[in-house]
Amino acid sequence: MPSTKKDHILSFVLDKKTPAIVKARGIYLYDDQGNRIIDASGGAIVCSIGHGVEEIAETLAAQMKKVSFVFRRAFHTPELEEAAAKVCETTNGDMDRVFFVSGGSEATETAIKLARKYHIDNGNPGKFRVISRWQSYHGSTMGALSWTGFTSRRADFTPYLKDFVHLPATFCYRCWYGKSPETCDLECAEALENEILCLGPETVSAYIAEPVSGHSLAAASPPNAHFKRIREICDKYDVLMILDEVMSGVGRTGKWYAYQHHEAVPDIIALAKGLSAGYFPVGATVVQAKIHATIAANSGVFGSGHTYCGNPLAAAVVCRVIDYLKEHHLIKRCAQMGNYLAEKLESLRSHPTVGDIRGKGLQRGVEFVKDKQTKEPLDPQMHFSQQIQDEALLRGVHIESSSGCDRGQAGDTIIFGPPFIITRNQIDDMIDIIDETLSVVERRAGF
Repeated sequence: MPSTKKDHILSFVLDKKTPAIVKARGIYLYDDQGNRIIDASGGAIVCSIGHGVEEIAETLAAQMKKVSFVFRRAFHTPELEEAAAKVCETTNGDMDRVFFVSGGSEATETAIKLARKYHIDNGNPGKFRVISRWQSYHGSTMGALSWTGFTSRRADFTPYLKDFVHLPATFCYRCWYGKSPETCDLECAEALENEILCLGPETVSAYIAEPVSGHSLAAASPPNAHFKRIREICDKYDVLMILDEVMSGVGRTGKWYAYQHHEAVPDIIALAKGLSAGYFPVGATVVQAKIHATIAANSGVFGSGHTYCGNPLAAAVVCRVIDYLKEHHLIKRCAQMGNYLAEKLESLRSHPTVGDIRGKGLQRGVEFVKDKQTKEPLDPQMHFSQQIQDEALLRGVHIESSSGCDRGQAGDTIIFGPPFIITRNQIDDMIDIIDETLSVVERRAGF
């Protein structure tokens, strides 16, 4: 029987009771009623290696017995040193130093702080402005939320936010410039140079973007040439290029990092989620050698951080997760299963509401529309994608839904991010349930 005890949890939706998960193994969650649920979103695109991996639990327990905490201003640990080296190795030497934090919002905020500190120590203290994009998401703390362009996440807290510049979204399905991939002249990239010139290059510190979007645009990504042009513009005006790979990093797109799909290396990367595969709260800001060298040669201090930055428990988990990904060839598997998931998702196009299917690796999104030809979105009052999430859960699949991809005013999406260990048969089961769920929700909506 469900517990009748008073609930003291302050939930995301305050009056909604969520299932109590008592066990998780592989791609499955088990609730206190004995139901088995396919974790089609890997939590919030986090659980890359699957649930219940004994080696990770053993690593964490062993580290706890050695040392569970030291303060990073006074000490470091061998595990932290090893974790930093392993992260840099996965970038093929593109990155040189790592600042470990507790999550994605801290990672993006630290990235912006490092960019600012770099310019100060490089003799350009006037550089402070940050340019980002509408329909982006960079975190929920006030700084990260300021350069986030996900309007629904910003709305309640707008009075507290810094007024940063947002460019049009890089969103081919709903291109703000009215172009198609065939007619694209990279207007969304060129917009960055225009904005830098309008603000004054001497004031612009950094540009931050997601190479593959998260919930705000459900796995949308720009054309391949986009980030190459962004890199050229940033270099021209001494603006640091920051890529938010909190969701797409550490294998999710079928490569270690999504930027590796493009001919453009960022100056700074923000990581979290897959960095620990959900086994411990951790994030990281990873920088090129020039960032560290400039600060070290001048002020010699980066005075930022939180109590749990560089935590040895987190570091030990990061080391084991990276090793586990390599030992089991899971990045390659992610690419393979991502291709298969993309094929299976194509079967959903027969539904009258499926407008677009997009993504890379095992980060895939589906957008729903009222009219496929015009791309007219569904009425937001229908909460169409939320209905899909709720109905799918009743049938044994957890899928993440989102809304507002059409300039924050409308647009319904779901996003897939299952563990890399998922099999073809499990993908078949997952898509069959989503297919059935979509039919139910469509009939209810009058399609």
